[in-house]
Amino acid sequence: MTDDALEGLLAEQVAYYRTRADEYDATYPLDVRADSQGREQLLALLEAQAPFGTVLELACGTGQWTVELARLAATVTAVDAAPEALAICRRRAGSAEVRLVEADLFTWRPRERYDLVFFSAWLSHVPPQRFAAFWTLVADCLAPGGRVFVIDELPAVGAVERPAPGQPAPAVQREVGGGAVFRAVKVLYAPDELRERLGELGWEAEVTTVGWRYFAASVRRRR
Repeated sequence: MTDDALEGLLAEQVAYYRTRADEYDATYPLDVRADSQGREQLLALLEAQAPFGTVLELACGTGQWTVELARLAATVTAVDAAPEALAICRRRAGSAEVRLVEADLFTWRPRERYDLVFFSAWLSHVPPQRFAAFWTLVADCLAPGGRVFVIDELPAVGAVERPAPGQPAPAVQREVGGGAVFRAVKVLYAPDELRERLGELGWEAEVTTVGWRYFAASVRRRR
């Protein structure tokens, strides 16, 4: 398929998250509830690597992880393409040392480098044909000796998704309140596959699974 088809899919993905922003926290399974066991385990894995200096969060959404990063870092820069989600993130972060940036992550470029680059539920939204370019961006964001922390979903999640066939990248259908349906990219990596793909690009990753749904990966440039 053409690049235009892929751009259309990515634009619809942004539209989905803009439309869903107000209901996201109530509907995403890894939510902000204290009884979310998966979140607690993922947070413990993140905290084990703290404290951090400067942190860049890609695709911060409504700030579920932004507030946690702010506790563990000197400063946080959080980037997202959806202004509606950023508005919620701003309210959640309050007076914490957080700078918000509205930008498309497929065209945005950093103005500085960071000790940690973090993203949750974003890697699975990167089309396979842009995987290498995305990790080039991540490398450009890292200070010398910097590291990456990734949270995302495992292939078992595919059993509860609604596939959208015939798309320019693996995609699913997502419905929001009111019944509107959007397409979104969804690429689910098994730990061994992710390690192999990153290894081909000069990265090394330690991947930990959390239950049947999630993984956390600590990633560094190979020395």
